Amino acid sequence: MLHVASLDLVVAGDVIYNDVHQFLREAQGDGINAWLRAIDAVESLRPRLVVAGHKNKVLDDDARRTIRETREYLTTAATMLAEQTTALDFFNAMLQRFPDRLNPGALWGGATALYA
Repeated sequence: MLHVASLDLVVAGDVIYNDVHQFLREAQGDGINAWLRAIDAVESLRPRLVVAGHKNKVLDDDARRTIRETREYLTTAATMLAEQTTALDFFNAMLQRFPDRLNPGALWGGATALYA
């Protein structure tokens, strides 16, 4: 990530997503927790704007919203990983919870890797 303090801006790369299904391929083991720690690092900078590496271009770059939503997606994924037994069940549960996010193909790619 790149922090531009004078602009209250973080260019977050793959740490923060903006209304796009997150690619969870590396979420096994401590992957989700590591990602959550990276989100905490972004949040600790107190940016006003976060440019996400993957975003819905019609939405703004509001830091509070994008940080909150990215964290919520990951914590929901962690819960669903513990509850669902197949890639398809996980995929469907996440789609039900986040039906309007862009790029469900990323979600499916992560699901098939996590349940391989």
